[in-house]
Amino acid sequence: MNQKIRVVHYLNQFFAQVGGEDKGDVGPTAKAGAIGAGRALQQALGEDAEVIATIYCGDNFFAEHQDQVIAELLQRTAEFKADLLVAGPAFESGRYGVACGAICNAAQEQLHIAAVAGMDEDNVGAGLYRKNIY
Repeated sequence: MNQKIRVVHYLNQFFAQVGGEDKGDVGPTAKAGAIGAGRALQQALGEDAEVIATIYCGDNFFAEHQDQVIAELLQRTAEFKADLLVAGPAFESGRYGVACGAICNAAQEQLHIAAVAGMDEDNVGAGLYRKNIY
């Protein structure tokens, strides 16, 4: 019997349905299950994987406290015993793309789990992290 792949999904405050630019200062948070854009991710993953948790942070807070946010969100990801971290979709949003790339890169290096970030190929985050993450 195969076990489902345990997925943790990283979102910014907008895609986590917390708010827009006015909520960019929201600190790192984790919730069990798929929320916001994660519901579509869960549907796309089908029966072989489960979004067990959503981690999120405001774009401004992430940019201003990157090391702290990464440490806290990776701790939560480890607590959920994730096999995979999915970040985004960041589309063309530069701050969000950088956050997606940074959290995925750290998850691969520190937790030794697979990670993938979704963003436009012209996103600054893609330029910074494309050599290290998918």
